Amino acid sequence: MDNIKINEWCCRVAPSLGELESTHQEVWGTKDYNYKEDKYKSTVFFGLYDLRDYLSVWRHRGEKAILWAGSDIENLINGFVFNDGKLRLISRLFGGLPKFLMDSIKYDCQHYVEDKDEYQKLERIGIKSRIIPSFLGKISDFPVSYRPSATPNVYISGHQGREDEYGFGLLKEIAIKLPDLIFHIYGGEKQAYKDYPDNVVWHGTIYKEEFNREIKNWQCGLRLNKSDGFSEITAKSVLMGQYPITYLDYPMIPHFKDFDNLIELLSALKDMDKPNYQARDYYFLHLNRYPWSFNYAL
Repeated sequence: MDNIKINEWCCRVAPSLGELESTHQEVWGTKDYNYKEDKYKSTVFFGLYDLRDYLSVWRHRGEKAILWAGSDIENLINGFVFNDGKLRLISRLFGGLPKFLMDSIKYDCQHYVEDKDEYQKLERIGIKSRIIPSFLGKISDFPVSYRPSATPNVYISGHQGREDEYGFGLLKEIAIKLPDLIFHIYGGEKQAYKDYPDNVVWHGTIYKEEFNREIKNWQCGLRLNKSDGFSEITAKSVLMGQYPITYLDYPMIPHFKDFDNLIELLSALKDMDKPNYQARDYYFLHLNRYPWSFNYAL
């Protein structure tokens, strides 16, 4: 019994973060944060998108950690400008995030990010962090299932209204260049993107269970985002022994420097005749290795 780690951390997930593969309770073993009950307990704040998130960090009196989610760092760097009119007014009045809130996150918190790009962005505004990728899903649900193919299947996913951010426009150019590959698009709004070649399949928004079932025997999860954390697309692809490709730089995962380099990487998929065990094993050992996670004790 002496070697068993009891997880006493709480977790507050930013309301703006959106749907995740699973819950922090299931994956990390953390308790859902309640300020009145937990204000003196060790707590991780997952995502800081708006004023209520920053205030939650500031008023907490226990040990604090922040796991940045990607676009929330962009919001902070760009002067704390949000869609809500009141928050835009606050940003104008203070010239960005109010100093007492910025000081709170700078000096009273541990910081965690998921890639080198996020680390460098925080470093430029005086915040030191550690790079540890996360996956809010059950790793055992994604065993190696890779099958080689002479006509590789590549998939991307994105949110409606943010299609360009996720590379939907660029995918048309890619598909024209690579007619022997099949490209799958999940989410987004098809009407905004017309005249795509026949090797692009639009799936729309589907349940995650169906999505996971469809992608398991494909070859590549493609992530074109220029600002990102460690996406679930990339995590699932690498765990299933596939060959994900990203714009950002992650260990053991090919990333492209320009359009021609991306075409080269995608063209090489047809030659990948075995599962990507090396990358899979690396992330199996490195995902979710946080102080608040049960995996930290493994």
